[in-house]
Amino acid sequence: MLKHILTKGTMYKGARSLTSSTSQPSSVVNLKTFITDEVRKIENWWAQPRYKEIKRPYSALDVLKHRGSLPIESSRYAFSFQAQKLFKLLKDKFEKKLPLHTLGVIDPVQMSQLARSKELEVMYLSGWACSSTLVGTTNEVSPDFGDYPYNTVPNQVERIFKAQQMHDRKFFLEKVEGLTNDSTTDYLKPIIADADMGHGGNTTIMKLAKLFAEKGAAAIHLEDQMVGGKRCGHLGGAVIVPSSTHLSRLVATRFQWDIMGTENLIIARTDSFNGKLLSSSSDPRDHKFIKGTIEPGIKPWCDRLAELENLPTVTSEQIALEEVEWYSKHQVFTFDEALQKQVSQTEYEKYLKLKNEQLRDKQFLSLKEMKTLAFQASPTKRIEFDWDAPKTKEGYYLFKGGMEAAIERSLYFAPYADMIWLETKTPDLQQAIWFSSKIHETYPHVKLVYNLSPSFNWSAHGYNKEKLKSFIWDLAKHGFVLQLVSLAGLHTNGLSFWQLAKSFSKDAMKAYVDQVQRPEKLENSDILTHQKWSGAEYVDSVMKVLQNGSSSHTLSTSGDAFTENEF
Repeated sequence: MLKHILTKGTMYKGARSLTSSTSQPSSVVNLKTFITDEVRKIENWWAQPRYKEIKRPYSALDVLKHRGSLPIESSRYAFSFQAQKLFKLLKDKFEKKLPLHTLGVIDPVQMSQLARSKELEVMYLSGWACSSTLVGTTNEVSPDFGDYPYNTVPNQVERIFKAQQMHDRKFFLEKVEGLTNDSTTDYLKPIIADADMGHGGNTTIMKLAKLFAEKGAAAIHLEDQMVGGKRCGHLGGAVIVPSSTHLSRLVATRFQWDIMGTENLIIARTDSFNGKLLSSSSDPRDHKFIKGTIEPGIKPWCDRLAELENLPTVTSEQIALEEVEWYSKHQVFTFDEALQKQVSQTEYEKYLKLKNEQLRDKQFLSLKEMKTLAFQASPTKRIEFDWDAPKTKEGYYLFKGGMEAAIERSLYFAPYADMIWLETKTPDLQQAIWFSSKIHETYPHVKLVYNLSPSFNWSAHGYNKEKLKSFIWDLAKHGFVLQLVSLAGLHTNGLSFWQLAKSFSKDAMKAYVDQVQRPEKLENSDILTHQKWSGAEYVDSVMKVLQNGSSSHTLSTSGDAFTENEF
């Protein structure tokens, strides 16, 4: 396999073990020996408890071949330690059936405030928030359609992570110099970030995973939506990709991180619970959920649409009305639903029996296999089923989303991911418990994620104060360990600033003092002294080292002109 590079006498500089951080690279060794040693190190790495349940469809040699000649320890990433920290937190909470709950932040200010909360041990960064509040290389803001440059969220991760490091250095200096006895603040809380649908094919996904890792994310989540058909999980019109496509995304992400020698975590999210469109029928795992018509000789909607668009006088309004009429007139069903409408109950029960026998040996049946079984159950009847006729203008298939689809997809994804995320329509505890029970029947180790979304009108779902307070802990009992209010930072930012703006327009500085300064002081907010918060005193300390004491009085940031002494 590697005959061309394993020529006798070929020499190569060795590398240190993945787990070593002190030994020096070995002397020049035979390349074949080096490869054997490094493959063993990778395999030993994968054998650790961290990867006990993770499936990889590639070998350690595949990783080594694509790693390059630079010793792996030459690029020890800080975020890899953050990933280890996150994994330990998740493991501990999952075993104790406790939540690792947190809030979505949008900037270093919110990061620094969340850091002061001992109970919130991780932080989340939303793609929705980045799309709607930040500017990427295009200097545009937009809804969450995933149409921004793919480095937008990684760049915000880097901004947050560098701010974490700055505040951590400042805080560490204060502790060393005995200026604080704070033992609860942790500025290096692991960042969990939104990778949307991967923004492209496998090579793009690998680049995206690399960016997230290099810039400081401990974990990312990838959803099974289509590039170009991406929507926020609480909007309509989302297009789901074939199960195999999303599996490839998960594998590509893991492979990239294996090449880098890092331990970042993958969250596989499915939007199939709300999904109504599928981009392709290429994967037989999805065939049971694709809808078709049962009337013979129907003119496909796309054919009719082409005719309408070719008419010189037709308007867009007329086309829209005819589209609604076409889908209202021609009902659509999954193959099983279509079959049940066209055969007797006895024949349908025979089909189900044959189908269940087949499913003992495999997880799914293709449409062709289902048609074969239908013929065996009812050989005298012609079964009508056309899933092409109702396809959309873009070529998308109609998809029966729901809990069954979400469970099946999650079971496909689970061996390749560290966590599973079910995106839901409503905050339904019983629904979540049912999902958890079905996943844990097969994979009891799987950690689940729940989006405590601000898109839900929580007050309209029958939750009283006690149930609202216990919801997170009730979910955690069923394996939903990671729980997050994805857009908490966005909403609190907008609300507090709107309240101030409204009051300031009338009461001027009274409003500012009443609504900002006094509450900051009352709540012991470190933002009250924003110069100190920003690290001015830390930089002052650095300058004293560089100046060797000279000009320490005249250049000190805490001199007579330092107005924060007033506080």
